[in-house]
Amino acid sequence: MIRPSRVGDLMSTALVFVRDTDTLAIARREMRRAGIHHLPVVDEHQNLIGVISRTDLTEGRRRPAGRQRIGKLMSRAVVTATPETSITLARELMLENVFRSLPVVGSDGHLIGILTETDLLRGIRAVDPDARRQPVEPDSS
Repeated sequence: MIRPSRVGDLMSTALVFVRDTDTLAIARREMRRAGIHHLPVVDEHQNLIGVISRTDLTEGRRRPAGRQRIGKLMSRAVVTATPETSITLARELMLENVFRSLPVVGSDGHLIGILTETDLLRGIRAVDPDARRQPVEPDSS
């Protein structure tokens, strides 16, 4: 098996995302449906313009009710990767920033994928024969 070396080798391309004009309720629903903690936010051309997290949504609940827009609470300073970014650099970015995922963008700024902790673990399992072993059952004595 070829050892994954670039983000493009491991990234997920089945994307769940929202728009900055969507409501916080939509973001909550999409996170719940997909079982995720962060959502990329894109514009009408699918350019990445931010990220909204469960933490952002918790903050949104403290504000007056209504149809609050994602664009008001999302983080706009987003750390990204490209498909050519090395796995080593992506891992370090995730560790240093305590991120669970990195949005992956093309040279034109379009969101094309996301690299998650799970993707990295699958990459390790693919090349590490010991990672494929069955877990050892705890001793019941």
